[in-house]
Amino acid sequence: MSLIPAEDLKHIFSVEAKFYHTEIEEETFLMRREARIRRNGAFTTRTDAVIVMINPSNCAQAGKTVKSPREAEWIPTKPNPTQYQLMNLMERQAWDLITLINLSDICEGNIMNFKSIENKFNEAVIPHSLFQEQNTQQREELLGTSVHLIFAWGSSTVAKRLAAQFGLFQNGCAEKPYDYAKAWVAGENGFPRHPKPATVADRIVWLDKMEALL
Repeated sequence: MSLIPAEDLKHIFSVEAKFYHTEIEEETFLMRREARIRRNGAFTTRTDAVIVMINPSNCAQAGKTVKSPREAEWIPTKPNPTQYQLMNLMERQAWDLITLINLSDICEGNIMNFKSIENKFNEAVIPHSLFQEQNTQQREELLGTSVHLIFAWGSSTVAKRLAAQFGLFQNGCAEKPYDYAKAWVAGENGFPRHPKPATVADRIVWLDKMEALL
């Protein structure tokens, strides 16, 4: 089965996200609590799957933000290549709505910059992840509305560290209470594979593997 072109997917699905910001010692950091992909014309509130990635990197469309993730409003965003890949999975599964969350809400694509910002949050004892203890209620509310949970953060050592630190995944296996999560785990080093590998052929393989797991 081939990939559906992005131009076609644009007419089938729409993407929106909730952004907020956190202030630490007069510095302001952009955050994204969640994004979702919805089939156009579908008005369901039931989430077919929650996908867990490492951290949001395409946040240029955030606009004006509020301090609280609970007060953040949904705003339309342009799909990125990974989201187009997830739309392909949605088409295969006949899903109408998926939610994307991250091991960290910090909007920073450069991993070295991310580590520096993460240290500032840790030093200030301010949570930056839905999976930290301070956000238990919000996390349970979000995960409780979904049929499937998919781990897909890839091979980053930062992702591996955060997943273990927050009690999600360690030694190639999902941990309780997330042991119902689905992931195509890389056999050689035990990480949940990212949805968008480098080649088209490998992207199709990822879709085939996930389809079999689901």
